[in-house]
Amino acid sequence: MDLHREGLAWRILDGQLLFLDVSNDRYFRLSDDENRRCLEKLGRYPEKQWHQPSSFARPADWTVPEQSSPAIAEHTFSLPAVARALWLQRRVEARLAKHSLALVLSQLRSVVESRSESQFEISEKGRRCIGAFEDARLLRTAADRCLSRSIALATCLAAYGDRARIVIGVHSPPFAAHCWTQHRDTVLNDSVEEVLRYEPILVV
Repeated sequence: MDLHREGLAWRILDGQLLFLDVSNDRYFRLSDDENRRCLEKLGRYPEKQWHQPSSFARPADWTVPEQSSPAIAEHTFSLPAVARALWLQRRVEARLAKHSLALVLSQLRSVVESRSESQFEISEKGRRCIGAFEDARLLRTAADRCLSRSIALATCLAAYGDRARIVIGVHSPPFAAHCWTQHRDTVLNDSVEEVLRYEPILVV
């Protein structure tokens, strides 16, 4: 098993290598024997190792989340803003259905890097955007849509000059995956308690 194959992200949880094949849109794990051989190749303290492919190198400004954004709970309802949030989510869902995860994430990174800056705080427009995405839950459930919802939020924030990262995390056992949007140490579309149940496998 080539652990550094392009397009492959992985993390070790509870002695098990968990993989996200970004190029082929799938998670997978190894057989017990192959998992053991790979852990032996990684040497001492393999559980501390986390790998992202070179095409999606981990951003230097990412840090472990410590809080949830106050804008999630403290905002004013705006129907036009909510409608835009819902439109962006549907647009991302259509792109994910048509294109590979790798392509969609590459496009997101390009938009974020070209239109936003790394600032200490989210702008006022950005905070209203976060609130609108939270209110959009009332009209369209966020269940099983965390990936598209997080990409859409990061795209919306970039339009206002706010740089945010999306984080894909995994949990095992039992296996589960989750995605959220983050600015510095602040989670923008979920509770920090929920996202800390997962270990990051890919940050974009």
